[in-house]
Amino acid sequence: MLPEPANCPLCSAAAERTRAAPRGFRYTCPACGTFHISNTALGCRNDIPASAREDVRRLRSFGYTARIDIDKQHAVRVTPA
Repeated sequence: MLPEPANCPLCSAAAERTRAAPRGFRYTCPACGTFHISNTALGCRNDIPASAREDVRRLRSFGYTARIDIDKQHAVRVTPA
């Protein structure tokens, strides 16, 4: 799939996104880097804590791609993809 322009859900900068299987998107942001986000988390983007951006950067520094999702307790999780 071709990337489409979008605003980063973490920092609102101009970014690109592509659809990621099975559900969600892969964002490439010049400020935050590359990360996956589920449709559920994207729908709750106002509930994503500011610390998620730092978590994405930390995982990237260790060579991981971050995945942002909502767990069963409706809390935001940032984990290695």
